[in-house]
Amino acid sequence: MSLGLVEKTASPTVTKLGGQIGAEIRGITLSPDLDEASVAFVYNAMLEHKVVFFRKQSLTSAQQEALGARFGTLVSHPTVSSAQGTKHIFELKARKGRAANTWHADMTFMASYPKASILRCIRPSPYGGATLWANTATAYRSLPQPLQDLADKLWAIHTNNEYDHTDLIAERDWEFIQWQANVFAARVFEAKHPVVRVHPETGEKTLLLGQFIKRLVGFNLPDSRALLGILQGHVTRPENTITWHWQAGDVAMWDNRATEHRAIADFGQEERELQRVTLVGDTPRSVDGQQSQQVVNGTPNPVLLLEQTGTWGPRAQD
Repeated sequence: MSLGLVEKTASPTVTKLGGQIGAEIRGITLSPDLDEASVAFVYNAMLEHKVVFFRKQSLTSAQQEALGARFGTLVSHPTVSSAQGTKHIFELKARKGRAANTWHADMTFMASYPKASILRCIRPSPYGGATLWANTATAYRSLPQPLQDLADKLWAIHTNNEYDHTDLIAERDWEFIQWQANVFAARVFEAKHPVVRVHPETGEKTLLLGQFIKRLVGFNLPDSRALLGILQGHVTRPENTITWHWQAGDVAMWDNRATEHRAIADFGQEERELQRVTLVGDTPRSVDGQQSQQVVNGTPNPVLLLEQTGTWGPRAQD
């Protein structure tokens, strides 16, 4: 019998892990049968601490999907197929040191990107492979007032089709390059977002940045990069982050509207396996109430990366 709360003998506890972000919840066993009070407890802790962690959980893929549905409507990745036998699981099987090792929020190339994600560790790497999260609300508050005033007015184009493959090509990691170019970006999505969004539940202003940004609206590329670098630097200050070292069974749940995250690709040739579900989110609004817009919505990418060459060619028509 699933009780949701551990034997109902003790109240769950929240232990803060960092000054700006992160907490561990103890006294709750995650399952699809969590009672409503526990669901609310976890969700509210996530809103407060931005990312919450659980040790020694025993979820299956099906249970992870069902658990996610207790917190909202699940949404699949728009270009990457769900894990076999599941409807919404995004599978992160990493080897040869591959990992999502750039700062990002999930799927911001969609106008209504996910509000939250739940990530479960199936097999940690024997060393390395930690994940970092950063608080984009405290990052905004750390900006000097003139920079806040500027950021409030900025908009950016986010896309799934802008990658710098130079390092990967130099390493001849063709398999990963082709996956990024020919699967992840097989259909192109672009969204126009405010650089500062107002959180729909907490009312906080948060910076909406990360690797999916193509450029700032109204700026050339060098100026975009310079301004984005300044803003992103406030997000990823070490004092504004938390690092989680994975163990098998661990679960992390984070507010995708108020965080960025990245993996650390420091596990050599070892393997690392995690699974993620994401929850449908709202359409962001700027500080003056304007909504994000979908600029490109799944247009087939006209080119693909040719095997073993690092050159581009026409994509075959269906």
